Amino acid sequence: MAITRTEMKTIERKLDRMEIELMKIKARLVPTVKISKKDRAELEAIKKDMAKGNWVSGRELIKKLG
Repeated sequence: MAITRTEMKTIERKLDRMEIELMKIKARLVPTVKISKKDRAELEAIKKDMAKGNWVSGRELIKKLG
């Protein structure tokens, strides 16, 4: 199947727009705030616990933290 030059340019523009939207989404999802070494270590410990299947219900968390 052959495509015309105009169709190719349209596809390129759409891909460029998609790339821009993906970069915007990534910017929203990736934290830009630097965290301390202590907080980073705590986050890593939490990630390891989650990987093991350990978790706390939201209600328990609310009770604990107020």
